[in-house]
Amino acid sequence: MPRGKRAADPDMELNLAPIMALLVVLIPVLLFAFTFFEVKIQAVQAPKMGSGQAKKKDDKKKPLNLTVFIKKDGFSLKMQTERTTEPEPPILKKTVDGEEMYDFAALYSRLTAIKNEYKDEKTINIGAEMNIPWHILAKTIDAARVRLEKDTYTDLKEYGTAKPKRIKNEKGRKVNVPLFPAVVFVVAE
Repeated sequence: MPRGKRAADPDMELNLAPIMALLVVLIPVLLFAFTFFEVKIQAVQAPKMGSGQAKKKDDKKKPLNLTVFIKKDGFSLKMQTERTTEPEPPILKKTVDGEEMYDFAALYSRLTAIKNEYKDEKTINIGAEMNIPWHILAKTIDAARVRLEKDTYTDLKEYGTAKPKRIKNEKGRKVNVPLFPAVVFVVAE
């Protein structure tokens, strides 16, 4: 047989052992890598655009229109009561172990107090300055959507390890108790 040319031997078997060994190692590594990524779906509502005509309501009660705005120095809360739009005192960042961080425990405690006063309210507006990272916005949504074991938290570590309050629904399944289940993103100009 001339050098450089190999005749195709019909009885020659391919050695698949190296490829199989690679797949045996690669598949568990890929499965392990994807356990680090957790995907959550947040149900949000876009603000509704009206037709210009005011709706007539049977009851005179105005919606609370609770708004949490995330700023670089903390949270700003506003709500519309029966008579006026009232700004709440701001919730400033806290220094914990020498690091400045958003006080989600105080935000949750304030939102729970507002919810206890306005039990029928389901909607909260959340907005942020342009330079606020997405993970801060997501944690704010988490603080506003679900009730935790207690109504008030002062310590960020205790708040961070708190479990959601759960009840059985009509089908007998345990579900999280909502705080403000309808989140609307707002844009401030």
